[in-house]
Amino acid sequence: MLIQVENLTHIYSQGTPFEHVALREVNLEIAAGERVGILGPTGSGKSTLVQLLAGLFKPTSGRVLLEGESIHGKEATARRLRLQVGLAFQYPEDQIFEQTVFREIAFGLRNLNLRRTEIEARVNWALEMVGLNPAAVAQRMPFALSGGERRRVALASILAMHPRVLILDEPTAGQDSQGRRALLENVGRWQRETGMTLIIVSHALEDLAVLVERVIALKEGRVVADGPARQVLSDAPLLLDIGLDVPEPVALLQALRQAGKNVRVDCFLPAEAAAEIARAWGLQEIVS
Repeated sequence: MLIQVENLTHIYSQGTPFEHVALREVNLEIAAGERVGILGPTGSGKSTLVQLLAGLFKPTSGRVLLEGESIHGKEATARRLRLQVGLAFQYPEDQIFEQTVFREIAFGLRNLNLRRTEIEARVNWALEMVGLNPAAVAQRMPFALSGGERRRVALASILAMHPRVLILDEPTAGQDSQGRRALLENVGRWQRETGMTLIIVSHALEDLAVLVERVIALKEGRVVADGPARQVLSDAPLLLDIGLDVPEPVALLQALRQAGKNVRVDCFLPAEAAAEIARAWGLQEIVS
């Protein structure tokens, strides 16, 4: 198993009047190559969990293992493990500081003592993976780009490091519909081409529906569901209980079933729901 989380608990400001329990005895495993979504309302512990998975700080108790080794130690082995996990925060463009796009993406690569030809190849590859033309943007100042383009540059800087695990925290926040669709398509293509492990944190269920095969749901710092994406994202009582809206296609199909129509209710993508409604009404030939 690639990632193991054992009895993970984290308490902010422990022992003070501001004490807050963010995670409560979380246990889970993630295999190499899995595409996993983590969902939950604000304050459910999603961001704390992925920051602990990336080894950014130590948990109050419990541990995170990458291939059986703790990711939170001070020894060289733990530091090497943390380099294998790339985490893009919700607004990664706020971390950009270099003078050109090329230098920004190459910054981490230079610390790996790679040859310049290898650095150039990785930078160009990473820009293409996020949908940017290297020839057009590599020598531009990052702050001359749009907000959506800066976010893609920040993501490219992580992809260029070739992490074994990529964690995206609300990757489509602030993106328009076209930018959201392009970013999700490129991330999906990256995962298929590399076979790496992908973990996405989002409250946008449509983002998870497109990319992941498994969903972990959190509520008040605890795992309340962990299963196939189709099962979790179509579980209306569960979603409502943890404070999330039911996907519109699922809500529509459930209303039709309550009205006596024989339809599946686990179709959370619009195209799937349309096909299911067409089947129930005997309109497949018209739709096709």
